[in-house]
Amino acid sequence: MIWHKKFILILLFNVFISFNSSILLATSYPNTSIAIIDINLILTDSKAAIDASEQIEDIAEKINEELKAEENNLLNDQKKLIESQSVMAPEAFEAKKNDYEKKVQNFQIMSRQKLAALDRLLAEARKSILDEVKPILEEISEEKGITVILEKNIVILNAEAMDLTKEVLKKLNKVLSELKVELKD
Repeated sequence: MIWHKKFILILLFNVFISFNSSILLATSYPNTSIAIIDINLILTDSKAAIDASEQIEDIAEKINEELKAEENNLLNDQKKLIESQSVMAPEAFEAKKNDYEKKVQNFQIMSRQKLAALDRLLAEARKSILDEVKPILEEISEEKGITVILEKNIVILNAEAMDLTKEVLKKLNKVLSELKVELKD
């Protein structure tokens, strides 16, 4: 029976020690306050995002027109090449055909480069906007004592009061209302 009392006493002592240590750990860990932000909404509805999007669309239209014009030139060259096949010497035709194929390859390379440049423009515009959002989030989190900000698309359920998106959007529109977008060659 004495052994049983010693066991219970040791068990209680261990529970007491672990309880006290967990209290000490909990006091050194900051209180957690969570907020939500919809980055996708910021990247589509902010004034800077709308401005950048319009500029990128204009650039894309110009690129599309250039590509269509070049494609039409290639189609015309192809027709001329086919028409001249019957009247040309085989060696001369082969040389013209090789020139045409090089033009097609160059066109394909140019098309890919221009589309990649558009993708880079979009990424740079988004990065510029997010660079302006970060200090706004830091300011709001400091004001409200928020320790964690989560992206809305990873949260299943949240209280509306946790959502900072409208507040961030309002401040962002004051700081960054337009964004200059240029296609660099």
